Amino acid sequence: MQPMHTAGIRRLLLVDPYPRNNPYHLTASERRAVWFPKLSLPVIAAYTPPTWEVDLVDEAVQDVDFDRPCDLVGLSVMTCYAPRAYEIATEFRKRGKPIVLGGVHPTYCPDEALRYCDAIVCGEAEDIWPQLVADFEAGAMKRLYKMGDFPSLEQYKSPRVELLSPDSYMTRQCSFTTRGCHFDCEFCSVSPFNGKTTRRRPVREVVKELAEVKQWIRAELVERISSGSLWEAFMTGLRIRVGIEDGSIVAFVDDLHNSNRAYCRELWQALKPLNIKWGCQSTLFLGDDEDMVKLAAESGCVSVFVGMESLSEDSLEETNKPFNRVRKFSDEIKMFHDHGIMVNPGIVFGFDNDDESVFERAVEFLVKNQVELAYFNVLTPLPGTTLFERYEHAGRIFDRDWAKYDGKHVVFHPSRMTAEQLLEGFHWANHQFYSIPSIWKRLSGTSQRLIPRLEMNREFRKLIKRSCPKGSLSPVASVLKILEAKLPTFETEHLVPNALLALKQKISDTGAKELWLKVHARRHDRFAALFVDLEGTLDRLNAKELLERIRQAAEQARMDVIVNFEHLREATPGALQTLLDGEALKAVAPYAKVRYRKFHAAFESALRDFSPGGIEMLKEDWQDA
Repeated sequence: MQPMHTAGIRRLLLVDPYPRNNPYHLTASERRAVWFPKLSLPVIAAYTPPTWEVDLVDEAVQDVDFDRPCDLVGLSVMTCYAPRAYEIATEFRKRGKPIVLGGVHPTYCPDEALRYCDAIVCGEAEDIWPQLVADFEAGAMKRLYKMGDFPSLEQYKSPRVELLSPDSYMTRQCSFTTRGCHFDCEFCSVSPFNGKTTRRRPVREVVKELAEVKQWIRAELVERISSGSLWEAFMTGLRIRVGIEDGSIVAFVDDLHNSNRAYCRELWQALKPLNIKWGCQSTLFLGDDEDMVKLAAESGCVSVFVGMESLSEDSLEETNKPFNRVRKFSDEIKMFHDHGIMVNPGIVFGFDNDDESVFERAVEFLVKNQVELAYFNVLTPLPGTTLFERYEHAGRIFDRDWAKYDGKHVVFHPSRMTAEQLLEGFHWANHQFYSIPSIWKRLSGTSQRLIPRLEMNREFRKLIKRSCPKGSLSPVASVLKILEAKLPTFETEHLVPNALLALKQKISDTGAKELWLKVHARRHDRFAALFVDLEGTLDRLNAKELLERIRQAAEQARMDVIVNFEHLREATPGALQTLLDGEALKAVAPYAKVRYRKFHAAFESALRDFSPGGIEMLKEDWQDA
């Protein structure tokens, strides 16, 4: 394809697509409070030959002019923006403009993307883009450009953030220090796309870049104050004074900023003389190391986004994120707060272990621990991830509209609730978390940057009220919350193994282990009952606790309760006797019937001396639970 020329100057138009009719489209004030731009296109601009003139349009900020003079159009495409990217590409191609698509979605759906463009770039583009431009200039642009090795991050060209629209974001001072992630979370596309190891930029190059960007951002602020009206100057100065607008705020967009502690120590020490404020994406367990958190705060850290994901260790195990330890979350959050650092957890709803109780649990925990912001998402099987492959193989994906792969829609069949219940709960959680009482309670302990944090919550609240249906939880949600538990097991003598599991482990070998009883609950629509599944080890104390929870749940739900023993590993004779005590179950009888499943088959040898006490046993051959 031959390039077009206008007055001897080649022009490249870079477009970041964002559907204008998206209900979650941010207003100008919302963007300035909570949003910062992506770096992919500013990076492409930096790696474009200097003989080209580059324009950059972020469709979240401004409309695309399809008649703008240009020789080549490039779009960076995330999966949820793919339909809009294809619309933009189609419009430009009608006008004879050649189109290049890059980013995560074209990388994993190349055949689909090629239907809408002239070339695609697969993988990280820094080493590929200059060659594509050279081929285009020679009239020999290929259809597919694929990354070989990951680009080096040494002598990295600074992203051209000056091309971004001024006064449209919380900050334009975006940079990065690392690429890749050595964790391999099932739902995340970072490791497949950027690699399962982390690459790091030299500290001196990062510091040099930030110093230069800070200088021109500050100069731009001075120009705005001096060239605008007196009122505009006053308002800009006031926003700077209270911290809502500040030329020194930097957003590190790394997916795992704290991937290497030695590197972070060197970087954070080097940031101190810059006198900047910065935020990043970090692991929550950074909060286990007080010295590191203190150093981060001293270097200017004011905010961390942490991928908490879930308050269920089973869900964390499921998504290959066992390094997050729920029992430590409160202490880790407190460590950041003690050093004035805002904590913004990312929470995902819809894991296979999630039921209707997950929404209330999450909101209660976050409010109790006074996290300043939170980002709720619906689990989404993105192309290129292990989750997508698993759900695709199981036939669980029912919606292929990529526009709905934005973390705000349900596109798969959940395991322990319906798709409608998952979406309703997601909406409910957003409204509850950003309600006035919640904001008041969460920010009441804030000692630093209170006004900016209030402003961020106010703008998020506006966004949620405008774009997100209120949602509701079914009455069963709170009942499931009562039943769900992880109870410690203290009695370890005379444990009786579950015959159904055919355990080979000797009972004497279990005494030194930390034992638990895990109680999982869900609504079973076929039998109009609450289905309680037991795992782990059952002793007399947690058997009594289980019966009390069953009583509370039955009283509130007025539904029968089915207790499944199929997956229980072992139990003490005292626990079995407690469960067969007719007197203990009389408290449940006014509200519901309790039935045991696989109880006799699992513990037949130990039940010969016990009377069932009138307990109803569910048919042992029932297969649909």
